This record gives sequence, C-alpha cells and structure tokens, in this order.
Amino acid sequence: MAIKTIVESDISGQSDAATVTFGLGNTWFEVDLTEDEQKELEQALAPFVKAGRKAGQSTKKKRATPETTVEERAKIRTWAREQGHEVTEFGRIPRKIIDAYREAHKKSDQT
Repeated sequence: MAIKTIVESDISGQSDAATVTFGLGNTWFEVDLTEDEQKELEQALAPFVKAGRKAGQSTKKKRATPETTVEERAKIRTWAREQGHEVTEFGRIPRKIIDAYREAHKKSDQT
C-alpha cells in the first residue's frame, strides 16, 4: 500500500505546494507555496537579492596593515612631522606617509 502526502499552500490552500525556506534578519521561515506563489515571492525579493550577497561574504576590502614596530611607527611620525606632514600621535599612519618614509630611508641607506 502506498501513502501519498499532499502539501497545501499556506497562502491559498491549493495542493501541489512545496516548502520554501527564507531568512529575514536573524530569523528563518518556512512556508508552503505553489509554483506560482514561489515565482511571486522570487519576483518580490528580486531587487533585494540582486543588491545583496550571500551571508558570510563581504564586499569590503581588507586593508593591508603594514608590519611596523612601535619604535618604527614613532620614527615615522617624527620624520613625517619634520617633513611637514600632519600625523596623529596615535592611530593609523596613512600608507602614503609610510611609503614616503621607507623610500626616503631606502635612499639614505644606499649612500
């Protein structure tokens, strides 16, 4: 003897529905929808799906942090001020200043 399971739409009550899972915020939902209702849901969400990304993926670029010691950062800050650059006492030193410092000291090391 065979057993047939009929899934009805949670929206219209029509048979031949299938379970659809989707998330919003931190909550996951399941709803039984017919094929037409699934297409309607997909069309409604299309602009958000197009603009979004899969969870766990980020479009932010990771900043490369130059490997410097505390002492080297202090020397860079002192040199930068002597060269007329504005640098903060603490925090991130702009990459262009680090590059300029290294370029200036590379030349002086070769002489």
